[in-house]
Amino acid sequence: MASAPRDTRYELGLLVLLTLANGVVAFDRLTVAFLAPYIVADLHLSNAQVGWLAGALSGAIALSAFFGGRLADRSGKRKAILIACTVLFSIGSGAGGLAMSFAMLFAARFLLGVAEGPMVPVSQTVMAETSAPERRGMNMGIMQMVGAFGLGAMLGPIVATQIAETQGWRVALFLSAAPGLVLAAIMFLFMKRDVPPPASVSRETGSVLEALTALLRIPNMRASLGVAALFTAWLVLQNTFLALYLTEVKGLSPTAMGGVLSMGGLAGIIGGVGLPFLSDRIGRKPVVVGATLAGIACPVALLALPGDPLLLGGAILLGWLPLGIAPLYCATIPTESVSPAMATTAVGLSMGTAELIGGVAAPALAGPVADAYGLASVLYICIALALAAAMVALFLKETAPCIVGAPVKA
Repeated sequence: MASAPRDTRYELGLLVLLTLANGVVAFDRLTVAFLAPYIVADLHLSNAQVGWLAGALSGAIALSAFFGGRLADRSGKRKAILIACTVLFSIGSGAGGLAMSFAMLFAARFLLGVAEGPMVPVSQTVMAETSAPERRGMNMGIMQMVGAFGLGAMLGPIVATQIAETQGWRVALFLSAAPGLVLAAIMFLFMKRDVPPPASVSRETGSVLEALTALLRIPNMRASLGVAALFTAWLVLQNTFLALYLTEVKGLSPTAMGGVLSMGGLAGIIGGVGLPFLSDRIGRKPVVVGATLAGIACPVALLALPGDPLLLGGAILLGWLPLGIAPLYCATIPTESVSPAMATTAVGLSMGTAELIGGVAAPALAGPVADAYGLASVLYICIALALAAAMVALFLKETAPCIVGAPVKA
């Protein structure tokens, strides 16, 4: 990817701002999963309906990530898109607290996903362009994973369940809207003005079908999409059903469950910094292959361990370290495998594929399986998904500047 002159202070400031924004996005997205025991009891939902709620959000993200990324590439209005989406998903998150039925909550989560979809593709492209090449993988990892798993997955379950325990789950959703609105105002003041793209960008990206066809011709894009779909399903199934598994199967209280799940946030932070940092030095492919293979460890441990919060928390802390490769297969490898004019579209396609297959199809299929065979069956599915992702990762072509010297192009 072509590099513009670097402003290190702006790079650091933007990294902090986008990390916080991505954390708020993750918190808003995961809140319903953390509050599942309360919502299921109040609205009388089945496991299949819990899966459909996750699918509604992911389906909306799948569509808006690709088309939002394409709009950002063609218009160059990345700052405007980020601010607008941040405001809209914050309002949508709070609106979920008004839901009085499954249908209303389903609609609220779908609308939230529409606003959220472009956030990560646009943020990652901005971060990739702003970062020095030797810090690109690490910065993209910090932005996506420290925010998502620090605010979203580590603090999220603790804060959400504590508020729900004392004030109710609806209040927890109402309060989730405020941080995003504050960050939207900060983005407006801090981020540099959008620079209109050159006229050649429209000719290079072509129509939607032409852009999609061009991206799918690239072997690295096809491999990245496969890994993204499979490993996202591994994560989404655990995010969707672990709260219920820990309370119903392992016998934990909702607040103890929140503490156990918070270990996944710490794991995401450690892995999200460490694995992209490692990939900047030894290459993207070995890190992705090794991490996906290690993904079998957490579901195996959760199946085998007794209902001890310390043991279960330790299993999630260690077993979710592989989550740190998400920025690599969703953003870093795609942006290093295509031309700059197609970068956000490529990330949007990767994110959209991950959400459509991993976030929509997987929970929709796993929910009825859990109803029929028990919640433990979800963990067996996760083991198979991790093994399949590792096999697909073997087809990746290396893109790290430390190995190839320059990004791989179409």
